[in-house]
Amino acid sequence: MLRKVGFPLLVLLLLSVSLVFGATVTLFQASYDDANAQIIWEVGSEAGVENYELYRKANNEPAFTKLTTISPSGQDHYQYLDSEVHREIGGPFTYRLTVRTTATDHSYLSTLDQAPSAVQRSWGSIKSMFR
Repeated sequence: MLRKVGFPLLVLLLLSVSLVFGATVTLFQASYDDANAQIIWEVGSEAGVENYELYRKANNEPAFTKLTTISPSGQDHYQYLDSEVHREIGGPFTYRLTVRTTATDHSYLSTLDQAPSAVQRSWGSIKSMFR
């Protein structure tokens, strides 16, 4: 026997699910910015978020390497510039964003389709010497 659920009950149910699962990530994307990789993500909600952990893995690596941990700041747009990707060989690269919440963790993946060219890697190395 099925019961018809009213609109207010449905809204309450969806709100409860949102609070239990914490952050709502609406965008997670990695792209090249010269020899660097720019990783951006947007969130619709940060309810219960403890932190964001960002990882990188080259195609020839067996596991992800942790790049940074970022605390939630109440903004809806975050970004990270991976200035070390030009030193890596073995692309394409996959980035993983793990959202740690009080209830559970959620992970999102974004892959850069190609590795930085030799020119991009060389230019990135030259620029890093003068920083």
